[in-house]
Amino acid sequence: MALMGGFARIGNNEIIILVNDTEKGSDNDPQEAQQALEIAEANLKKAEGKRQTIEANLALRRARTRVEAINTIS
Repeated sequence: MALMGGFARIGNNEIIILVNDTEKGSDNDPQEAQQALEIAEANLKKAEGKRQTIEANLALRRARTRVEAINTIS
């Protein structure tokens, strides 16, 4: 399972995890995920300005998490 964005709180022997989105690694096509990662890396290199850089970084993190989730299952 890939968790996209969010945070965890640990206290009193309890873990609370709040995330923005989740995906099952098995629901994603490995080739498509790898292509999306490569595109995200290229977009980050081409990003101009703060906003584009932030958006490209977020897309890259999401793509990388998706690939890692798929590779964990494989």
